[in-house]
Amino acid sequence: MSKVIPPDVSLWLCDYLRRQLAGEPGLQVGIRIPDDYDGSHPLIVLRDDGGSQNNRVIFNHSYGVTVYKGASDNPKPCRDLAALAYAALTDDRIGYARGSPIAGVMEDGCNGIYPVAGDQPVCMYYMTVEYTAVPDNLTTYQ
Repeated sequence: MSKVIPPDVSLWLCDYLRRQLAGEPGLQVGIRIPDDYDGSHPLIVLRDDGGSQNNRVIFNHSYGVTVYKGASDNPKPCRDLAALAYAALTDDRIGYARGSPIAGVMEDGCNGIYPVAGDQPVCMYYMTVEYTAVPDNLTTYQ
């Protein structure tokens, strides 16, 4: 009998995006919008939309990803950053990255990038990504 610990895909994805987009000055990546966020720096927020467990050691994970950058009346910088984030998150080599819990990109669950309409002062783009992932570890009971 074994204990299966679901992988912390959110934490790994945040670190992965920080590394992939290290050339973006001031970029912050996290799982929620900071309380004091004022739009003065680029921000990427990953929202875990859950998923199922396919079998004993395969988990599905869906994410909504929102990219914030610059003024809403100048969308190009935000759109460019969102495109880079989408490319990194859907790269089929993501499963080979150091420490990756990702076994595969589920292409039919990857959508976007879409501009977010509204009256907010910060430009926003949205996308979805979906993965299959494997556990952080397996522990055998004694």
